[in-house]
Amino acid sequence: MPLSFDLSPDGRVYVLDAGNRRIQAFDTDGDYLTQWSGEFGFGGGSVPSDFSGSIVVDDDGFIYVADVGNKRIQKFAP
Repeated sequence: MPLSFDLSPDGRVYVLDAGNRRIQAFDTDGDYLTQWSGEFGFGGGSVPSDFSGSIVVDDDGFIYVADVGNKRIQKFAP
């Protein structure tokens, strides 16, 4: 369940995949690069309204994830 995405300064696309509780990264051509998961609380269910969360990348490439279920913002290095 891809819920949110953002582009980094180097063109990578970061996708918040709420249904699988992970973040995925793709290059400028859309090719898969990596993923990571953790104790994310994006919700659960089978339709988009069952999930919450967001991702944004700042000008320095730091990735911020709104982990709504755990009431926190997580910051990841580029």
